[in-house]
Amino acid sequence: MSRLFIRIISLGIFVLFLSACSSLAEYSDPDARTINVAVPQSARPLSYTGTDGEMTGYEVEILKEADRRLEEYEFNIQGSDDAAAEIGLDTGQYDMIAQGLILSPEREASYIVPSESNGPSLMRIYATAGLEDTVNSLEDLQGRSIVPVSPSGGVFNMLSNYNEANPDHALEFDTSGAGVPTSSRLQEVESGAYDALVLPSNLGQQDIIDAAELDLHVTEPIQIDPTYFLIHDAPENEELSRQISEVLKDMKAEGLMSELSEEFYGEDVMKYEDQVEE
Repeated sequence: MSRLFIRIISLGIFVLFLSACSSLAEYSDPDARTINVAVPQSARPLSYTGTDGEMTGYEVEILKEADRRLEEYEFNIQGSDDAAAEIGLDTGQYDMIAQGLILSPEREASYIVPSESNGPSLMRIYATAGLEDTVNSLEDLQGRSIVPVSPSGGVFNMLSNYNEANPDHALEFDTSGAGVPTSSRLQEVESGAYDALVLPSNLGQQDIIDAAELDLHVTEPIQIDPTYFLIHDAPENEELSRQISEVLKDMKAEGLMSELSEEFYGEDVMKYEDQVEE
């Protein structure tokens, strides 16, 4: 048998070996349970469609890593607007949603909440330029105009709780429907239509400020809250919640959450985790 023939046979066996390895790597457990997960389609840097047409973002990449680690589940990540996602979670259309969600009593009563957060949300004030020396806390907003807030969410709860605890220094604010772009809200503050906007800083504000060259005063965090994935309330999802919590805990310990935070937020928000408001 010639050496050339032996080499051809050997090469063929090697190619078949590589093909088999590739097939094993792409193997998906047919018994894996599909988990339908809804995320916002354009909520950069939490979740958005990348230049390759695929969903990405801080929370999306956490979900992708959880999908890789949890072999008995297969995550089907889908884009959805916030209102439709919560309705879908109520009905069971979605098993889980990710929207940078801060807990409220209503959410805790309606859904399964993992014991581990997916990181802290930093609440900041975005104020008109020139207010650096006068606006640095909620108390400083007394008598000032505040951009209307969503009636269901962390900002509304925080402002309402503040007013309840400080009736003599209550803040005046209106509520508005969802759907007002963060960019429009920031521009209203720069123009002087409002004195301040209160929002968690994980909604891409700094990118908007830099891109539009907005002249605004941005405070240090005035409140730090953990954010969570919410899971449809069904008995079979209790184990899902437990395993998601374990994965999130491991990712934090490994420093992966900090890496994703640096990549998508431009800062390591995990350093604030020991300061979260419980």
